[in-house]
Amino acid sequence: MRLVTYDRRGHRRLGAFVGAKVVDLPGLAGHPAFPSTMEALVSSKRGTVLYAARAALDRTSEIPDWIVPRPKLLVPILPPSMQEEDYRSLVGPDELVPPPPSSNGDTTFEVELAAIVGNAGRKLTIAEAKKAIFGYTLMIHWSNGDDFSAALGPCILTPDEFEARHAEVKVKVNGRLWAKGTLAEQKVNLPKMIMQASKMAELVPGDVYSSGTLGRIGQRIKGPKPGSEIEVYEKEIGTLKARLGKRARRRIAS
Repeated sequence: MRLVTYDRRGHRRLGAFVGAKVVDLPGLAGHPAFPSTMEALVSSKRGTVLYAARAALDRTSEIPDWIVPRPKLLVPILPPSMQEEDYRSLVGPDELVPPPPSSNGDTTFEVELAAIVGNAGRKLTIAEAKKAIFGYTLMIHWSNGDDFSAALGPCILTPDEFEARHAEVKVKVNGRLWAKGTLAEQKVNLPKMIMQASKMAELVPGDVYSSGTLGRIGQRIKGPKPGSEIEVYEKEIGTLKARLGKRARRRIAS
């Protein structure tokens, strides 16, 4: 499943992609106890809930009634933590990235793959860590001496529909192809990272763990100018776009 969060009259609401359309998943599921947000879904006992979600999406005749017109996608999940990174902001697809808080050092960004934890646990085996992953998404990590922002999205892809060794990622800067390559070439191993993290602290559902820079695909790029648009694409997860905002000019008192 390709799960999303969209804006429903100012509130976060759980949805899912069906082709290029977003459907309201709680409405389609049709049960009052079905989670209405991604955070509630990830924190739930997901076995029967995910089965109900898949069953609802299989009822193709009902889908047109629950299509969301012109959905505004939000950051797919608000995590309790992101590997203890101190981000000042977390944005979703097509959102403006607030400018860095200072002009100290070069502004840089890097592209990463992120995994969302679905199961609490401590001292996991590699098999348990793999099973603990709720889904995957794309991440753009911005820094300026310190990490100041991250973009996540556009959807969270459940593991049953994601095969890392076949995934190809493309990165564009201001519409121009910057890099591309497969995740297999980058030797991404998020289950191993999560296993190691679980030795240090209890995993919490909703935690986000990122792969680190995806080699030459996501290499740290220095000096994107304010207004620069970064676009990251993976066939199954989709396209994550983020644009760096401009710092307000200081007024000189007369």
